[in-house]
Amino acid sequence: MSKADASLLSSDLSTQSALLASGAVSSCELITQQLAAIAASQAQVNSYIHVDAQGALAAAAASDQRRANGTARPLEGLPVAVKDNIDVAGMVTTAGMETRRHDAPSTDDNPAVAALRAAGAVIVGKLNMHEAAMGADNDNPFYGACHNPHRHGYTPGGSSGGSGAAVAAGLCAAALGTDTMGSVRIPASYCGVVGLKPSWGAISTRGTVALCRRLDHIGPLTRSARDLRLLLQLMTGFDPACAQSRAIHYAAPKTTGLRIGVVDFGDAAEVAADVQAAFEDGLRVLVGLGHRLQPLPAPAFASARARRAGLLMSEAEMLVEHADAWAGDRSKFSPLLVKLMSWAEGRSAAELAAAAQLADRGQVQLQQWLAQCDVLVMPTAPQRAFAFGQAAPASQADLTAYANLAGNPALSVPLPVAAGELPAGMQLVGTIGDELSLIALAEAFQQAIAWQPSLPQACSNWWPK
Repeated sequence: MSKADASLLSSDLSTQSALLASGAVSSCELITQQLAAIAASQAQVNSYIHVDAQGALAAAAASDQRRANGTARPLEGLPVAVKDNIDVAGMVTTAGMETRRHDAPSTDDNPAVAALRAAGAVIVGKLNMHEAAMGADNDNPFYGACHNPHRHGYTPGGSSGGSGAAVAAGLCAAALGTDTMGSVRIPASYCGVVGLKPSWGAISTRGTVALCRRLDHIGPLTRSARDLRLLLQLMTGFDPACAQSRAIHYAAPKTTGLRIGVVDFGDAAEVAADVQAAFEDGLRVLVGLGHRLQPLPAPAFASARARRAGLLMSEAEMLVEHADAWAGDRSKFSPLLVKLMSWAEGRSAAELAAAAQLADRGQVQLQQWLAQCDVLVMPTAPQRAFAFGQAAPASQADLTAYANLAGNPALSVPLPVAAGELPAGMQLVGTIGDELSLIALAEAFQQAIAWQPSLPQACSNWWPK
């Protein structure tokens, strides 16, 4: 594959769409190149659990025919991949679990997948993830570790690690992930891409393997903030068959003179010094765009307590979601997942109720901060990606959990980092229905830092020549 091909696959969805519309490349050519890159990457990145090469090429041919007929749709012929806890018709939904490896293929698409397919997207395959979505390193014992494309042997984050890695490595134009405590935004931060967790209920979670229904969200990952606007518009909408679905009314974007809320976390968040320095550089960019920093008080209680409450709620719900498998052969669960679920078995109803009350306190805390600003800004994760074999930091989701507990939209955009450094992310959090303002601010930020899409340097080790 030539250098020009690498440039094509590393470009953002908007650029690939324009190239298809102009006739500079056909969908069949794009998907053929995409499949070659995926095949070449698997030994090093392992971002896919399943690739539907035959189905993708057939869909690409149909897209080229529609374009020739003048009936192209908004995402016509663009390659999209889906985290493997979200149903795609004709593909098994493993949720990264051995217990589901031999399940029958899904008969229907999740509504968000159906919407993307109806808009012309080519569904390339299913992406690697942390087992059962219960963790954030994507060192999957059954489907293999998914590696950060910026540095082999390092986590891409999780639980949507395959989604973040595939987008960063040019292995799809966009990906879907799920976010319960930060599982779209953490891999976006670790892999240097953009990830959006929309308002709770905005995108139907029907046809997913749940982790915690109060906290679960489906969200897109892309290489540029501008790509999110179209994807969000296509995927959102009230689903009467989904108990968690809500009709979200999006506010017009606010783009000038924003009050940027910055929380004084002190020692409460354990943000690494290098991440804090990159974050402060990012704040200076926002000030340069004409926005004003609004200092906000420290949290009323430790963010780790709210994160721990969300974990207990998730662990307890897994006992329901996976009850049949749990009653059977537990060797098909990893030792860590057995430990977590066994611990939840020993919790009382009162302890679960107390966890829900702590989650409420986290929601109130976020609401109080947002009452004093237009957009809340903080580091996405307190650290950068870490090596497999190193203990996963307990604090990974301390800063992302707030938006899940409250159901507010949140977006991670990459911060500028020096060449050779691992990525870090800046998290933007808004009021419910304020996604368009977050996307507009992230897009302005990327323009201000002269962002250009490119492949991680480490991809040169496997990129097909």
